[in-house]
Amino acid sequence: MGACLSLLGVNIAPKILKMLKNLECRGYDSAGIAVINPNGSIDLRKDVGKIDELEKRLKFSEMIGYIGIGHTRWATHGAVTQWNAHPHIDCSGKIVVVHNGIIENYVDLKRDLERKGHKFRTQTDTEVIPHLIEEHLKEKETFLEAFEAAIRELKGAYALAIITSLEPERIYFARFFSPLVIGIGDKEYFVASDIPAFLEWTQRVIILHDGDYGYVSQDGVFLKNLFVGDFVKRDTMTVEWTKEMAEKGGFEHFMLKEIHEQPESVRRTIIMAEKQMVDMVSMLDDAEDIYIVAAGTSYYASLHGQYAFAKYGLKSRAIVSSEFLEEIGTFVDKDDVIIGVSQSGETADTLKALRHAKNRGAKIIAITNVIGSAITRIADKSIIMGAGPEIGVAATKTFTAQVATLNYMILKWAKAHGYDVGNLVEKLRNAPEDMSLVLKDNEDKAKKLAEEMYVKTNAYYLGRGLGLPTALEGALKMKEIAYIHAEGYPAGESKHGPIALVEPGFPIFAVVLKDETYHRMQIAIEEMKSRGGYIVSVAEMDDTHTQNMSDFSFFVPRGYSNILAPLVYVIPLQLVAYYTAVKRGYDPDKPRNLAKSVTVE
Repeated sequence: MGACLSLLGVNIAPKILKMLKNLECRGYDSAGIAVINPNGSIDLRKDVGKIDELEKRLKFSEMIGYIGIGHTRWATHGAVTQWNAHPHIDCSGKIVVVHNGIIENYVDLKRDLERKGHKFRTQTDTEVIPHLIEEHLKEKETFLEAFEAAIRELKGAYALAIITSLEPERIYFARFFSPLVIGIGDKEYFVASDIPAFLEWTQRVIILHDGDYGYVSQDGVFLKNLFVGDFVKRDTMTVEWTKEMAEKGGFEHFMLKEIHEQPESVRRTIIMAEKQMVDMVSMLDDAEDIYIVAAGTSYYASLHGQYAFAKYGLKSRAIVSSEFLEEIGTFVDKDDVIIGVSQSGETADTLKALRHAKNRGAKIIAITNVIGSAITRIADKSIIMGAGPEIGVAATKTFTAQVATLNYMILKWAKAHGYDVGNLVEKLRNAPEDMSLVLKDNEDKAKKLAEEMYVKTNAYYLGRGLGLPTALEGALKMKEIAYIHAEGYPAGESKHGPIALVEPGFPIFAVVLKDETYHRMQIAIEEMKSRGGYIVSVAEMDDTHTQNMSDFSFFVPRGYSNILAPLVYVIPLQLVAYYTAVKRGYDPDKPRNLAKSVTVE
């Protein structure tokens, strides 16, 4: 979702189109743009399809106007049709809305508005918004008052941007539990769901809080908060991200670029972690119970955190965000610490879990990639990673950045409590060099393996102990972008069901660490091999025994069979998933049915 206002009378349709393309990897099934023409009329164009194809048919870039809004839609309410695509308009044709999120009470609102004579054209929840504002305009003196009255009636998690020919020099906006940011450029304003939308024009950003609403105009940013009930001021910050970070930089896809950015991402993350963890030891010490809450890839990083914490005697438990309330919601209290892990800082299930824990008195630590995001406003302590913008839907560099952050946290705690951590702190700082070597040594191998994997329909990913989270993450990548059913599980569970599916040629990915789990992993591999499984191992470079048992081998440097393991072990699995997806003809940046940030439950 994006909107732009030019104070210089510059035609903004090309910029809105570029904003939508900058967010294209978030996933969508339809797109549209609306602008207010110089004569005061609204030009609205939308349809089902990809942006480039729609541009050829609808000529977005030829639309004339210096204020406008645009949107790419994933269907949640209503089928994938031209009518259901955004933007949406009222009966009068004067109010146009784009919206992310869900309006929970739209059915009741729609019935009431229909009784009052409003005609609806779509099946979406979004369409009630312009009609609701239109209805309130019958009794309110100003558009702002009607807008405010409308958002008071809306229930749910949403962000929206509105233009109206009644006030053709303002973009109205509101944020309620769904991401929305304002970009301040040179004689222009941007409103968008994410910073990369406008990063090539400005790094100056206002992060809106939940309940914030208002408008941008030639007079600046007008901002109120519905919960505060008054005007509010939000700081303007300059993000360190650059426009180059949000570009492919010569790579075929963002995902491949971000896989290759991991050494630098981890390096920056460690530097930032060292500066941000001043009070972390005492917070963990004071906790009766520690829970690490996350979803998707972030959950697998959190599971690694649980295993890493346990290595040094610190008890914790990783929990999938959407299950948090049911599993331990009634047990959380003021003596607990909840570590919330979210790439975007806006993951709906994670935020819901953290708000619940906060209301019960628990202390909250946030690990995120986005400064000023919702999770940082819930947290008592926030740790911002240095991964930079991650454009590809499938997480790569934020996974290793999360692992590095959790590793630094436990090593700091362990040292403070007299544990012998050996050279692990120094090795963590030097890990980026070894990650670069892993990329160099394994990329061609990954391409070669993809030539075999692309015809497969299933795969297992096995790990034990500190190797398990990496195996789970590898399986997720394969299913996310290559659409191959991949199942990750503890290697010891093979005989409890999974081995029944193994037949000659069935791919078995084994994450093999040279630690106390090593010999048991060899047994699991041998069991699979004896049933004809095609063994693909990721192991240390001197592990000739595993190599001899394998049909295909990836190697990582020695000395990573410890809490640092995912930093190097996951890279070959990411590369195999990427090249398999490409070989199968899929765009790894835009996996079907997936969104980068899951901001609705």
